[in-house]
Amino acid sequence: MAQRYDLYAHHALYGSLAFLILVLGAPSSHAERYVNDVRLTGTAVPSEHISGFKGTVFELGIPDSESQDEYAIFGIASEERKDHPCYVSVKTENVNDSNLKLDLKKELCDGKERSREMAAAYTDSSYGKRSFVTGLRVCMNHDNTRVKGIQIRGGTITDEGRLSDLERKGEGQSVAGLQRVAPEEPQDERPHCNNNWKRWALCPGDNHIATAVELHFEAGKEPRSLTGIALKCRQISAAGSGTGAVRP
Repeated sequence: MAQRYDLYAHHALYGSLAFLILVLGAPSSHAERYVNDVRLTGTAVPSEHISGFKGTVFELGIPDSESQDEYAIFGIASEERKDHPCYVSVKTENVNDSNLKLDLKKELCDGKERSREMAAAYTDSSYGKRSFVTGLRVCMNHDNTRVKGIQIRGGTITDEGRLSDLERKGEGQSVAGLQRVAPEEPQDERPHCNNNWKRWALCPGDNHIATAVELHFEAGKEPRSLTGIALKCRQISAAGSGTGAVRP
């Protein structure tokens, strides 16, 4: 009987040691970072133009970050209530970590239910890693009082910290060996757009990307309509090598 107890004790000790080794030896998980870090330098510079029409301004985004958690815009979306585009969502991503995303919102819909989302974005499934917005334009209704369409323009950051041509991927199944490529300037619109597109709001420099937007809304009671959008942009620069994996 004593031998049986010793055997049980031996197995218990072995199991405890194995568990301890498993815990201590297991690799810790890290956020997915790119191999080469980049930095956003200088203060945010506004786009020369607003796309659409001026109104009451609300800034949405992270225009000037002084930490390593620097975010830039990869998409924008809007929703309506009673035909009023009163809700805007700005989609941002950390320029050095594809897992870190922030969805920033402005809502002037009086807290009521909204319509389907209208969105234009450089999604991971259709575009290359580190693809961000450099320009934006809106489509207005016939009276030029409400935004009814959004289109974006952008580029892809290289490992050397330069903004290059947009990296686009194939979408959907190939037909006869041909596959549709993601659009260079993705857009979404509502029926009342009627091709009434306004001029582009563009980042002022060749190596600049958008870090925030200036949303223009009509005055008055909610729901209040979005009437125009401008950008705030910062310059990209290389910041040496980091650690971690590159997003596939």
